[in-house]
Amino acid sequence: MDKLGIQDLYAAYCRQHPDHPVGYLQFTETIRRFNRLLIERILDGATFYMGHRLGSLRIKRIRRDHSRPAIDWGETNKLKALGIRRLVYFTDDYYFTWYWAKYRCSIPNRSVYSFEPSKGQNGAVKKLVRRLRSDEFAPLNYLD
Repeated sequence: MDKLGIQDLYAAYCRQHPDHPVGYLQFTETIRRFNRLLIERILDGATFYMGHRLGSLRIKRIRRDHSRPAIDWGETNKLKALGIRRLVYFTDDYYFTWYWAKYRCSIPNRSVYSFEPSKGQNGAVKKLVRRLRSDEFAPLNYLD
């Protein structure tokens, strides 16, 4: 399955609105600005309802299963740099993730669709991690 990009969105916009010409740079900057604002609002605890019965996006709090511990690679690598060869596991009761709530979604074959938040230094995943590490009260925004 091919992934669609911003160029495909712009081409579709031009086909649907030939009487409202908008330049490519203005179109992309508008989408980038919207996405940045949306990420910040969701990180502040809001839920984004996508409309057209597509579901919603939010940060979800999930109880950690301590019977299958997850390795904290950041802390493990810090110890490894000091010459200590031990694995460090997460001990928190909860972890947080970006979540697409599809239970109200009415598109056919919705189980095959997925949501992947942006990664990288300025991506949504890193912003969530930074928010949780810098603000001790941030987890309170994501209670169900």
